[in-house]
Amino acid sequence: MEKYLKSNMCVLPWTHLEIDVNGSASPCCLYKGTIENYKVYDTNLKEIQQSKFMQDLRQQFINNERPTGCENCWMEEDAGKVSKRMNSMYKMKKSLTDWDPNSEPKLKFIDFKLGNVCNLKCRICGSWSSSKWAQEELDYGHNDLAKKQLHEGGWPKRNPQFFDDIKTVLPDVEYFEFTGGEPFMIKKHFNILKHCVEEGVSEKQDIHYNTNGTQMPADEIFELWSKFKHVEIAFSIDDVGEQFEYQRHPAKWKEVNENLVRFKAMAPSNVTFQICSTVNAFNIFSLAKLVYWVKQFDPKYFYVNTCFEPLCFNIQTLPRQVKDIATDRYGNIKDFQQIINFMNSEDKYTVEIAEQRRSKILQTDLYRNENFKKTYPTLNNLYKIYA
Repeated sequence: MEKYLKSNMCVLPWTHLEIDVNGSASPCCLYKGTIENYKVYDTNLKEIQQSKFMQDLRQQFINNERPTGCENCWMEEDAGKVSKRMNSMYKMKKSLTDWDPNSEPKLKFIDFKLGNVCNLKCRICGSWSSSKWAQEELDYGHNDLAKKQLHEGGWPKRNPQFFDDIKTVLPDVEYFEFTGGEPFMIKKHFNILKHCVEEGVSEKQDIHYNTNGTQMPADEIFELWSKFKHVEIAFSIDDVGEQFEYQRHPAKWKEVNENLVRFKAMAPSNVTFQICSTVNAFNIFSLAKLVYWVKQFDPKYFYVNTCFEPLCFNIQTLPRQVKDIATDRYGNIKDFQQIINFMNSEDKYTVEIAEQRRSKILQTDLYRNENFKKTYPTLNNLYKIYA
């Protein structure tokens, strides 16, 4: 596996599928595009994995090419950052010791985004991943796209047979990833886990969650998790205090902290915790106090990634002055060196993107009766959002 890390090879097209919030499938969560003409509730996952699209993608990797849909990974790697491609291959080293590109594709890892049901409207998210975001856009008379995404994001409720059909592939699966939406609000997924326990395969399976920290599962779910090899719960925390609440409306910082303490107290020994922070245009000056809070919570892992979309909140699009300040503050801090290198690796700032950022912030502030200037006074002066 080590030799493939040094090439352009990615193991995910052989072993992995992502089920998107609208029921489409793709090779992974960062892939630009989906596997055309397939919906997971219309066909089985094995057929999707054997599709011509996936065969062609695998051949591109065998040829040591860089598929265009994988540009997010190439962009991170070219900036010296560990990409999802690299991170996935590190994770899979033990279970894929004999793997090579001639291996038969076998679905071992599934990333479930079972709809866009969510209770938050995070600033760097949108109607594609949050039903609350979609509803807000509709409440204020916005476009048909939000209506479409609200409908498509509810596909698990309209296609309950999916949860029966998927049982055929579960015995081979070694790793589940549940995101969303908010996975703890999409309770149907617990039926998948119960089936794994009933089939006697759960002891070889790992589970990963990305959660916003506002939802506490029922007590029996903690007991259910104890039947699995390992469960990792990643809490998405991008800032602290008032700034956390601004970014993750309408979450309350105090309540989320209390939930995290309860999670730790109730978790069986096979459950570990991670803090996952997405560096973006809002928290670019807040990283030091975020790290201080993370050390107090003491997770097993602290993972920092970057916001790609919306582009106006991508740190590569920030004004030069903001980048220079962030570089001075964090360029020598180990946790953030790769992020700073990524930020400075490309200058995507344009007047048009700056205006998109300003317009989006002002519009959302108006809807929610919030104020960017009061919450982020220094950034407000640099971004020129409010006079």
